[in-house]
Amino acid sequence: MVAIIEAGRVCIIKRGLDFGKLVLISKVDNKSNLVEIEGVKMKKRKINILHLWPLDKVVKTVDDLNKVKI
Repeated sequence: MVAIIEAGRVCIIKRGLDFGKLVLISKVDNKSNLVEIEGVKMKKRKINILHLWPLDKVVKTVDDLNKVKI
């Protein structure tokens, strides 16, 4: 079974001011619903899992986000 929310997963933010931006999950906190994300022109920050739309792509670095096609 493959984990949907994992480090390296590419997601789209579906709520808030950053709606529609592509981000990369860098850390997952198993005790809460928060994950640490980072994007191309974004600082690292924590966000609720429910505010993310996970895609089927997995990348290693933020620089690889530019190569991801939706």
